[in-house]
Amino acid sequence: MTRSILLLVFPALFFFFSSHPGSLSAQQLEASFGDVDYSQLPRVTFKACVREDQLIVRGLDPSRITLLENGVPMQVSLRCPGVVERNAVVLVLDNSGSMLGAMPKLIEASKRLVDSLGTMDECALITFGRGINVVQDFTTDKALLKSVLDNMLPIGGTPLFDASYEACGLLQSRAGNKHAVILTDGDDNQSAHIDQDVIDVANMIGAKLHTISFAVSSSIQEIMQRIAVETGGVFFVVTRPSDLPAIYAKIADIITEPCCVGEFISTNCVDTLRSLVMTVAHNARTAIATTTVVSPSRASRTRLVVDVPEDMTPLATDRGFIEMIPAPSMDLELTLSFVLEYDQNLVDIPSLPFTLNTVAQNQVVEQVNVAPGATRFMFRGIRPALRSTRLVGFSIVALTADSSRYVDFRIRDIQIEGCPTDFDVTGDSTLICQCYRALAIGMDSAVVRAATDPVLLPLRVTGGIETGMPLHLSARLALTSELDDVEVLPGTLLPDDALQWKREDGQLLLFTTTSVLPRDTSGLLATIRIGPNVSPDIRRIRVDLLASELWQRCCPLAASALPTYVLQEGRCDFILRRRPQPVRVENAPNPFSVSDGSRTLIVVDVPQGSAEQAFTLDVLDAGGRLIRRLHDGVLGEGVLRLTFDAAGLPSGAYHAVLRNDAHVVTRSMLYLR
Repeated sequence: MTRSILLLVFPALFFFFSSHPGSLSAQQLEASFGDVDYSQLPRVTFKACVREDQLIVRGLDPSRITLLENGVPMQVSLRCPGVVERNAVVLVLDNSGSMLGAMPKLIEASKRLVDSLGTMDECALITFGRGINVVQDFTTDKALLKSVLDNMLPIGGTPLFDASYEACGLLQSRAGNKHAVILTDGDDNQSAHIDQDVIDVANMIGAKLHTISFAVSSSIQEIMQRIAVETGGVFFVVTRPSDLPAIYAKIADIITEPCCVGEFISTNCVDTLRSLVMTVAHNARTAIATTTVVSPSRASRTRLVVDVPEDMTPLATDRGFIEMIPAPSMDLELTLSFVLEYDQNLVDIPSLPFTLNTVAQNQVVEQVNVAPGATRFMFRGIRPALRSTRLVGFSIVALTADSSRYVDFRIRDIQIEGCPTDFDVTGDSTLICQCYRALAIGMDSAVVRAATDPVLLPLRVTGGIETGMPLHLSARLALTSELDDVEVLPGTLLPDDALQWKREDGQLLLFTTTSVLPRDTSGLLATIRIGPNVSPDIRRIRVDLLASELWQRCCPLAASALPTYVLQEGRCDFILRRRPQPVRVENAPNPFSVSDGSRTLIVVDVPQGSAEQAFTLDVLDAGGRLIRRLHDGVLGEGVLRLTFDAAGLPSGAYHAVLRNDAHVVTRSMLYLR
């Protein structure tokens, strides 16, 4: 009977298992992505979790895992946890005297790592400064470990390699996964061992060394990186104590993470949509995981632009900015440095950048004077705070020199980490105006001359001339075409033959070939003689001042936009009645400033014959926009005094313009803050 039952059961079992082949073995292999991070392009990090029978697989062979990014094979570096779940960790801490400022953050970071360890994980502490001290042997007592950390004091030198070698000695006899976390802020200056000794012993005992370079030289940074890479650990570069807690937290995640932690260098920094395909082979099974990631990107070509004020006066302070076009991605860390060059004899750049309303807002930007007239700006791992092209601002202090000068600002020696980028640079310049009074060329507004008389048009320099200081001048005037007999007569301002002139392409050019000393302060530069008129008709002569530069410790000013007209009688039987002399407009003080109460007195002199006429007196800015109307109505004969109050207005050139149907008289005024 029993035998009959067995004969019936076995065929049924055979049929069941043959129909369900997976029932006699583990379930299919499963793989998945986790924590894919593109924020440090081209370096990409991720987690690869592999499960068999719904349990995490430990002890995976990294060489059996491959990865494609957008169909392109990537060379992946993987750190997979061992089969044993228990961890032995040694914290190797630099407590040399130079760590004094960073010690509170180092202690905080180390305590966080201790807290992250599992209940079966054990930890030891080694400090190196004045010798090498095992301040705490292996223990699972987290309270004890944190108490020992609280009592650390910075003192002594930097026997880095000997301390790391000692840590490997402690780990040699421990069971489980072996890790050492090593931090230093300086070059080794006391060790008997070398870095290769540390690498060899770590590989011999199967220990992974994770290294942190804190504000070290490039040479020791390369050594620390090699120690980590060649022992299967990770390395970090830190410049600020405040970064230490986050770095130690990342290392703690790696030590206690049951999944593999991988990274690769992407060959593509431009795409924003990434497709990742991971293939895992284990125990004769294969698993495939896919994921799609929206990635930040960086333009392959970028422009750095300097933006500084158009002009400054001596001892004034203003701001300049560095622009990055296009704006850097807010999801991608920016590690960038460049040198800003300028003339240190004319401006000073204080070593204190400002970041408000810039990409680097509320973050640290380093600014170091690397040479006379050269300042390096350094962004280390900046996460852009604003979607803006404005990278950073800097202060500019104008210095005093013997004359006005343009100061060029240029960018050179650009270095950027991460995605490769080609840079174009655009400089800028500011004009340092070495004066407080504006010089400008002025002409009479309108005159009438008899046909038998030549037209004499005086050119005056207004705004104040200083004797004993060289003056350089150039000016271009446009004259009515087909004028006969034009001549420039020297004035009293400059020595004989100092002022040169010529007619060219319908223009009259006046210039000095060298800087000359003014003879007086009268301001009479020259007189233009035209005529007399030989035509029978009335001739209307227009004279435009197109451009002028007057250098006497001052800046060139824009030429007046208002032309001068001259009416000359023709040789006829009737006499054209001459028009009365125009109204004169002056102001004092000029220039005027905050120390004058931001006020200047405008004086209107109305001669006999111009009284009882309606006038408007307006104040315009340098762009011709109306700022204020001071008078609108009839003017009586004599002197009218009006006050212009510029409080609340920006510094610069302003124009008092008196006009009616027959007259237009202007007066340039300079307001300084």
